[in-house]
Formats: sequence, structure tokens, C-alpha cells
Amino acid sequence: MSAVAFDLPGCSRSPISGNRPIPLSLNPLVSIIIPCYNGEPYLQEAIESSLTQTYQHVEVVVIDDGSTDGSSVIAEKYPIRYIRQENRGLTASRNRGIRESRGSYIVFLDADDRLKPEAIETGLRVLAENPDCSITVGDHLFISEDGSQLANSRKTCLQKSHYEALLRSNFVEMISSVLFRRSVLEEVGGFDTRLRVAEDYDLYLRIARDYAICCHSAVVAEYRLHQTNVSRNSELMLTTTLQVLGRHARYIRGNARQILAFLEGVRTWRKQYGRQLATELARSSCTLHAGNLRRKLLLLLEHYPQGFILLLLLRLMPELDKRNVRLSLVAKNEKPQAQGFHVWSNASKPHSSKAAARLDPIAR
Repeated sequence: MSAVAFDLPGCSRSPISGNRPIPLSLNPLVSIIIPCYNGEPYLQEAIESSLTQTYQHVEVVVIDDGSTDGSSVIAEKYPIRYIRQENRGLTASRNRGIRESRGSYIVFLDADDRLKPEAIETGLRVLAENPDCSITVGDHLFISEDGSQLANSRKTCLQKSHYEALLRSNFVEMISSVLFRRSVLEEVGGFDTRLRVAEDYDLYLRIARDYAICCHSAVVAEYRLHQTNVSRNSELMLTTTLQVLGRHARYIRGNARQILAFLEGVRTWRKQYGRQLATELARSSCTLHAGNLRRKLLLLLEHYPQGFILLLLLRLMPELDKRNVRLSLVAKNEKPQAQGFHVWSNASKPHSSKAAARLDPIAR
């Protein structure tokens, strides 16, 4: 794997099995990193969910990325580390959090989301039982703006071949459902600050290509749906996600299973963000500059020409847009499954030669 210049020091490569795991009896420190930009409406809940963990040897590090609201006033009320910087974006904020934190394990929590009380304890237990795993991935729920439960995630985690699964799609979905070993984050170089979106998907792919991943079924995080995160730049998501996936084409040569997974992933992302782009165009085509409209239409034609049918339907029947969003959420709003604790572990290192995404519900 070629070295990539991130703003995180240390990109050396060594197997996770070569690192001696820290026994839980030694009470290792866990860092919960909360990047924040104008997170005043929900930041308090994010911080309190971090401070009320059943595993209490945690430090909470809030990286304020140049907020102009009352985020600093909220953060300074709590016994946490508050670090303010000029606005540099989400990826740079997360990398700053890694550099500033001291924990042997790391969780990234967005300022509008929440952790379940046993999130850290559960993740540590999985990693202790699976010392060759680099990260552990749990489940999550969707919550509304007021914090009430909306739906299950319906995410799945395979028993093996996690790199192949990630080539097909981002099964992790929510970064706050992941507990990372600090050593692995440092070895892969952290987040790629050149990426404006899909930086978490990129990170998962780089980790899974060289290291084992564990999945478990316990719900460890809550993903808040609100108007700000429902609307995304579909053009940017489509092009960047395909760019991230395309980086791995050179690593899968000669591996038929991975090539098929890669091709399936290309189709998946084109359909997912192509539908979302068509929906956005239906909503805003009348207000777009002619040049922007032409560029987006050409992009849709290149990657998902079927989207023109959806675009036409939504233009002719605008009520379909709101109806599809509502029905999509209602369909997922069922009682959560019991939080049985079942672990799937990738027994061997994946073959080697960063939105859950936050998506418009109509694209699901």
C-alpha cells in the first residue's frame, strides 16, 4: 500500500497481531472524539451520552471546528477537553482529535448523535476476546430530532470477508458504532483530508484490506435524522464514493471474488446516489444555474441514466417525493430487536496485494 500524506503522523505498516493487546484489567483509557461545527442544538446530548458510559475510564475530546454558535458555552460546562480550531472540515477535525487524545482506543461521535450507555464496555469486550481484530462494529438505531426512536438500522455484518463486503457497500454505515484501536488508526494514517465526503468509507476499506474486523449485534449508538443531514450534495457523494472505491481496483487484480464485489459496489453506489441526484434535481432544477444543471444532468446520464425516469416522475408528480420519504421511514419504524450479544469475527486477515452514509431516505 502506497503511503498517503495525511496530517496524522506515523504511517508505518505492521500487523495488529504484532501489537500486544492491553488487558481490560488494566483499565485502558478510551477517547471519545466529538468533532463539532455549530452543533449547539444536540451537542449536550452527545457529551452526556459519552460521560454516562458504564465503562467510565474515558476522556471526551470536543474539537470545535470554528463554530459560530453557542457550542463552546455548552462544551465548557462539562469535565471534558475542549479544543477550538479554525474551520478545517470534518476529516481534519477527526485527525486533530486523534493527535490530541490519549486513549488506547478511540470512538468518533458526531455532535448530533448519541452513544448507548454500554457502547464502550461492549466494544472493549469484543476486542479483548478477539485480539487480532483492528476494530469492532456494532449496530445502531435511528432517532428523530427530539431524540425519540424512529427505526432499526437493519444493517448486517458478515462472519468473514469484510473487505469484499465493503467493496460491495458500506455495511458499517455509522462511524459511532465503531471502536478503533488507536494503533491501527496511526498505522493507516488516519482520515484522508483530501476527501470532503466518504472519508469514513475510505478509512474502513484501507483498514479491512490489511486487518481483521469484528462485528457484533448489540446496539451501541443512535443516529439522529434531521433536515440538515437528510439533504446532501449527491453529486459530490456520487463522484467521491466512486473515487474512493476506484482506488482499490489495483489491489484486487487476480482475485475473482473481489473483482465481482468491486463491480457490484460500482453498481450499488451509482444506483444509490444516482437516485438521490435525480431527486435533488427534481426539487431544484428550476433554481439551478444553467451550467450547474447541465453538469448534474450529464453526471446522471453517465452513471445512472435510469434516474431520468425518476426525475420525470417527480417533476410530474411532486407529491411522490414526500410520500416516498414518509413511507420509507414508517417502513423502518418497528420495534428494535433484542440486543443479544452475538459476535462474528473475521478469522484471518483480508486478502491484501472513510454520509451510513447519511442518505436521503428516498434513495434507500
